[in-house]
Amino acid sequence: MHSVFTWLDMPPATWAGCAAVLALGAFVQRATGFGLAVVGAPLLLMLEPRLVPVVLVLFGLTISLLMVRHYWHEIRFDAIGVALIGRLPGNALGVWLLLAAPMVILEKLIAAIVLFAVLVTLCRFKLPVNRITLLMAGVLSGIFGTVAAIGGPPMVLLMHGFPPDRMRGSLAAFFIVTSLLTLATLAIAEQVHLWHFQVALTLLPAVLLGNLVADKIAHRLDRRMLQYASLGLCSAAAIALLL
Repeated sequence: MHSVFTWLDMPPATWAGCAAVLALGAFVQRATGFGLAVVGAPLLLMLEPRLVPVVLVLFGLTISLLMVRHYWHEIRFDAIGVALIGRLPGNALGVWLLLAAPMVILEKLIAAIVLFAVLVTLCRFKLPVNRITLLMAGVLSGIFGTVAAIGGPPMVLLMHGFPPDRMRGSLAAFFIVTSLLTLATLAIAEQVHLWHFQVALTLLPAVLLGNLVADKIAHRLDRRMLQYASLGLCSAAAIALLL
């Protein structure tokens, strides 16, 4: 066992903490439609910054693949298509920030992105859904998704008016495509390494467990209270990063 953690270049306690965070994030995402990165990014930055954003993007892709099979008939391709166009320049800007900004600045930026996600979730602003707003949401999603793997809030901001299943299906389809784009962008920028896949492989059971538990019990829980609890946790972590 010691040799495994030597291979991972990570203390056992750190690995266990990361596994718990990812299981919680997967549970929240499966139960509410998004949340893996919002919950995971600030906490993982405290535990193991090397996991952000690559490993979170990998698991965001995993959860989206698991979700889309349930909601594929609800996907609004007309909505996500325009946003995907905006995602391309957003990814480029995000990579530039990753390469140019020092870690202390990135931590503050990620904390701000998390707090923005919390604000979007709680306030439920209503914005018109048109080509311009979808394009801008795609650009912001690209920046946020590349820096912190949190590409959902700008899209959620526009999709509040959708029925819940339609929002989940459209977001899952959007995240599948954008996760692949982000991984390709990060790989071109030499930010993806074999180590990320090794660690992700060992942490995958925690993500699958969180998703499985949510499948079994999430419908029995008060979804709003679950969301408030997870938002409170990630807000506290984000504020700690800002201090």
